[in-house]
Amino acid sequence: MKRKPSARQRIGVGLIIASFVVWVVPPIAPFLPFSASVKAWAVTSAVVLAEMLFWAGAWLVGKEAAAKLRKYWNPKRWRMKRRPEQTNDAETDGERQRQSK
Repeated sequence: MKRKPSARQRIGVGLIIASFVVWVVPPIAPFLPFSASVKAWAVTSAVVLAEMLFWAGAWLVGKEAAAKLRKYWNPKRWRMKRRPEQTNDAETDGERQRQSK
C-alpha cells in the first residue's frame, strides 16, 4: 500500500516543478523588449534561481526521488517507446522477479 507523501516531500516536489518553470525564461528572454543588459541579468538570474530551487527541492524529497523526477522529465526520454514490462519503479521490478520464480 502506498503511503501519503509528507508535507516536506510535497514542498520539495513543488520546488522542483517551480525550477522547471523558471527554465522557460532563458529561451524567451532575447525576444523581450528590454535592453541587452537587462536580458543578460534575467537569463543569469533565472538559471541561478532554477538550480537553487531544484537542489532545495531535491534536498527536501530525497536523492532517489529527485533523480527519478529528473529522469522522468528529461525531454530526451519523452519519445522513447517502453515495453510493457519496463517500469521506473524498482520495487515493482523486484516484485515481478519474486512472482516469476
